[in-house]
Amino acid sequence: MKTLLKNVSLHGKIVDVLIEGNRFKKISENITESADNIIDGTGKAIEPAFYNTHTHISMTLLKGLGDDKELHDWLNEDIWPREAKMTPEDIYYASKFAILEMIKGGTVFCNDMYQYGEETMRAIDEMGIRGVVSKPEIDIGCTHEELEEKKKKVLDFVKYKNINENRIIKGMSCHAVYTLSDEFLQFYSDIAKENDMYIHIHACETKTEVEECIKKNGCTPIEHLESFGLLTDKTILAHCVHLSDNDIEIIKKHNTRIAHCPVSNFKLKSGLMAFQKIIESGILLTLGTDGSASNNSLGMIEEMKVCALNAKTQANSSKAGNVYDIYKVATENGAKAFGIDAGVIEEGKLADFVLYDLNNYLMMPNYNLISNIVYSAQNNCITDVFCDGKQLMSNRKVENERQIIEDFKKIAEKFKSIS
Repeated sequence: MKTLLKNVSLHGKIVDVLIEGNRFKKISENITESADNIIDGTGKAIEPAFYNTHTHISMTLLKGLGDDKELHDWLNEDIWPREAKMTPEDIYYASKFAILEMIKGGTVFCNDMYQYGEETMRAIDEMGIRGVVSKPEIDIGCTHEELEEKKKKVLDFVKYKNINENRIIKGMSCHAVYTLSDEFLQFYSDIAKENDMYIHIHACETKTEVEECIKKNGCTPIEHLESFGLLTDKTILAHCVHLSDNDIEIIKKHNTRIAHCPVSNFKLKSGLMAFQKIIESGILLTLGTDGSASNNSLGMIEEMKVCALNAKTQANSSKAGNVYDIYKVATENGAKAFGIDAGVIEEGKLADFVLYDLNNYLMMPNYNLISNIVYSAQNNCITDVFCDGKQLMSNRKVENERQIIEDFKKIAEKFKSIS
């Protein structure tokens, strides 16, 4: 399958872009090679797609519930009671709906942490995006028998057949130091190493988390995770709002990655992450939305703008969080963190990209395209989305989107009255 984009803007220059299979084959002026699909890119710019490196996509079912609360009250009072009543069917339809939202906003990848990962995997496969799927468990307060049963569930997921190894990665989720016993943390570490898996962990999200870990273990959450071997170059630490200088050095030493979630951090009053300090430390920083229950969106364009505002406010400097760093964090860095050969528009790279409408009023005047994308654009500025060389959205239309919406509306009804 060959796709040819004609007269599209790349770095301010009008070019043609030829995609063969799932990779960019040729980028130049006036490509005359024949193609199965020819797209007129006049008035559009081609840019990398977004990689959402921390989320819980099925939590779109809980959007708008439990607003205006801090993290621990929100989890205990509004989230965990409802999650206990979710079924595999709920997760499947909610995942498809969430992926629809992500595609509409130019996102082609999610690093997901949620229950019934098999159903999320099925939704990712059918919708055509990329993703890391894992199986989180929580064991604080469990009996020995219950812990062993949870370990078995994790092992069963490790053995579960990956239905699309080209676009889906099976990972390992450690929810957080405050929800997992030392025994379970070590179990997760051992299994991840044995199977060479990515590890996904909430870390240093709130001051309370850090203070309680120090009180209980005599060390920060980062130091605690390091003691179990959970910090590797395949570990993604979500949030990292409250890091000490020593924490930053430890993360850098292990080449561990961070997923920054500024909107969720603001909404749950978790704090301001030191974006500029972390960027300058050399740590690979990526961007995530968290779940829709704490955001309440899966939009990476909005996330970038808030990321910039967070960076400037936290550093008390207008120079912090420049648009090029933020754009890279949302695109190239996300792909790099998971070994995906994409995130830039170059010959030979995987064809994950979006087209922006340069005639959209939000993209004018076009003095600086990246600045417009970070500060001005909205989802409707994106007209087309491709992942792995396949077109997922054409002129703002996604295949079967009406049915996906109707299916979601039916399952969402029952969560109105659950408390």
